[in-house]
Amino acid sequence: QLVEPAIAIPLLPTPYQPGGGAINYLEDVQQILGTDFSPPDRYFTVSALLGRLRIPLKLPATTSAAAAASAAAASSGTTVTKSKKEELEAEKKAKQLRLSFEKQQALLTLDQNEIYHQEHIETTTLLALWKRISSHRTSAVFRKPVNPLEAPGYQERILFPIDLSLIRKMIVCRMIKSYAGFHRCVGLICHNCVKFNGRESDYSALTRDFEDNVDEKVLEAVRNASAAAAAKAAESNKAVAAATGGAGGAAAAAPPVAGAAAAAGTNGAA
Repeated sequence: QLVEPAIAIPLLPTPYQPGGGAINYLEDVQQILGTDFSPPDRYFTVSALLGRLRIPLKLPATTSAAAAASAAAASSGTTVTKSKKEELEAEKKAKQLRLSFEKQQALLTLDQNEIYHQEHIETTTLLALWKRISSHRTSAVFRKPVNPLEAPGYQERILFPIDLSLIRKMIVCRMIKSYAGFHRCVGLICHNCVKFNGRESDYSALTRDFEDNVDEKVLEAVRNASAAAAAKAAESNKAVAAATGGAGGAAAAAPPVAGAAAAAGTNGAA
């Protein structure tokens, strides 16, 4: 006799239930993390977040499949040899994976860099970074706002539309003051595009290339700014050390002179 297993289905939080109230979404992060499912609220979608992954995840072959493949090769008595072209392609792919991993590690540690969050007194540096990103080939579709007539339903699905022209205005009017704020706003451009068009669309593929270029430009800008700040600090410390050393040398040379003057005074008195 078959018995239907008992499955505990989590209940919808109050905002999602019929008649739950005027607010139909979770208001803070703690409520979102406290649920047993991915909340389908209006602020983000899991598919949009997963769509920004650089490389699709691939599951390794199961043990049985690998054993069957090795057994078939052994039984046939043939040896698998790779051509020179396949070896070069494998080396190239391994290098790309290594560089991608190093880049992701740099992005993860970027949030701990003070230069990344430091507010700029002038807009020159951020505008120069914006120009380098806006002039790239992948940024052509993100330079102007989305036309609602060309993308029906965009205004209903995307509540925070943003583009590169708006980001430039935000830099000029001092709404964006740091690399972190700039990086966050560009990330919102990519999120909106993947959310509206879907992961498998051509626009989403272009978005991943665009965001990859943005990450490289931001990392380069922060790296150069950090190096310049370190060089300036080292030069300042060197100047302070030189000034301190000069003062110490003068103070060290002062006692013999005073002693000689005292001796001369004593001799004169005698």
